Amino acid sequence: MRWQRGSTTLLITISLGAVVLLVVSSSAVVLDQPSDPLNDEVALQPGDNPYAYLDENDELAVDITENNPNLDNEGVNPDAFAAQETLFYITYDGNESAEAWIDHEGTGVTFVIDGEPIESESNAVQLTSENDAVPVGVEVDTRVAEVAPGDRLIDEISVHARPAGSEAIGDADNDGNSDDDDDPGTVTTVESPDSTARKVEILSLAAEVETEINLRQLHVGDPAVRLTDLTFVSKDSGNVEFEVRGTTDPPPETSSVPLGVDALGYYTVEFATADQPINEATTELVVDRDYLAETDVDPEQLAVYHETEAGWKRTKTTVVNTNDETVRLRITSTGFSAFAVAAERPVLVPVEATLSADQVVAGETLTVTVNLDNNGRAPANDVKVQIVTADERELVSDEAATVNAEVGETTTESIVVRLNSPGEYNLVLTGPALEAGSGGSGIGTDQIITQSVTVTEQPDGETVAETRGASSINTPNDGSADTGVSGETEVGDDREEAVTERSGIDLTDLGGIALLIGIVLTTLFLFRRAPR
Repeated sequence: MRWQRGSTTLLITISLGAVVLLVVSSSAVVLDQPSDPLNDEVALQPGDNPYAYLDENDELAVDITENNPNLDNEGVNPDAFAAQETLFYITYDGNESAEAWIDHEGTGVTFVIDGEPIESESNAVQLTSENDAVPVGVEVDTRVAEVAPGDRLIDEISVHARPAGSEAIGDADNDGNSDDDDDPGTVTTVESPDSTARKVEILSLAAEVETEINLRQLHVGDPAVRLTDLTFVSKDSGNVEFEVRGTTDPPPETSSVPLGVDALGYYTVEFATADQPINEATTELVVDRDYLAETDVDPEQLAVYHETEAGWKRTKTTVVNTNDETVRLRITSTGFSAFAVAAERPVLVPVEATLSADQVVAGETLTVTVNLDNNGRAPANDVKVQIVTADERELVSDEAATVNAEVGETTTESIVVRLNSPGEYNLVLTGPALEAGSGGSGIGTDQIITQSVTVTEQPDGETVAETRGASSINTPNDGSADTGVSGETEVGDDREEAVTERSGIDLTDLGGIALLIGIVLTTLFLFRRAPR
């Protein structure tokens, strides 16, 4: 069943003069007071303000012009912004939940509930026995319209109401939801169990006639991706039932999407019978730009894939409209199945890596040269890759390498690596556009590119150059009265033997050193005694 009120008079005329300050209604609505009924359960009731009232025909009228006898001023200044939080109420006297919304062809006027527009089916307000009086406000911004004093912004509005979760299309009160080419006897019902499912039943469907279904912003995975319309041409006439469902995860028994296809969400169209009576099919969806920015997706990367017997295939996807808030896509296919709404991305696959050395001293650098294939569905533009250790996830590349590669192209990058602690290391290439590594899934996981880099210690208290130039280790000669210093170590028979040699310093040298020390001490003494 569908309820709908054809139109309700709303007069809004722009006039020069003082700005109207629309006061907020403070009194509660009374369901049994005079109102303008839409049907037996839904009605419109003026708020406690001078702008909304019932006219001589007991229909709701809203008048903020100088013609309103309840006003003592001349209306709204064309350069002003006016807002009314509770202009009138939508009341409900039913047991089951219902939905209501407003549409009009005016400019610069928006009807709101709690500051949110209610001017489309997707933004319909929910009416229940508990939520039985919903205050409706209007926001008027004359700055956005090219208006002059005396211009009328709206002649009338249409207020719609229906039982929640259903939609009847093709009845006598239909206001344009059915296609003019449809058979007049065709009746379509759309049920909405939740935001991710629509159950569609079409009675007396005509063959070879384009049939359009309003899916009312069905969520495809994230709420920022939504199906709006589904259109198809049937081969046969008769009755048709099917269900449209959106999901975040892949539908059951479907294969993995191709490499470079980053699925944002999925939707399926399943008919009650095995044979689909479909010749042509199109679907339209919208994606919020804020969501694209959060997921680092350009509109040009958006594509839709549908599953076939041979796997996922890219279907014809066209951007039909863009604005500051959304991107609208049209998907054309020969039938319905499972679909993946996706972003096409580059996928970098390391195919070969070489090291400038497989053993270094701690703190020294080595260079990793890696060949990368772009096996994805989009070019790699300024994609960053770096190297970390496999176990500790320590960043060891001095700088990130910037990769640019067309689809199918191979590029070679050199990355300088510095390891500061001794040990054995596996090196891992990491970045946002890498193919999934073994045991992983998705794009952006790591790839082990080389095994077992050995990092050795630097000798204590010595630089690397000093270590390499040293030819002796000084060791005391235990058990000997001779206190000389050993200048050589011989290695033989798996043991070390200290060999004593004459020191290279004689008494004359010692005397010279003693004289030098005496001069230094005298100088220090004199300095400390010097007057200040």
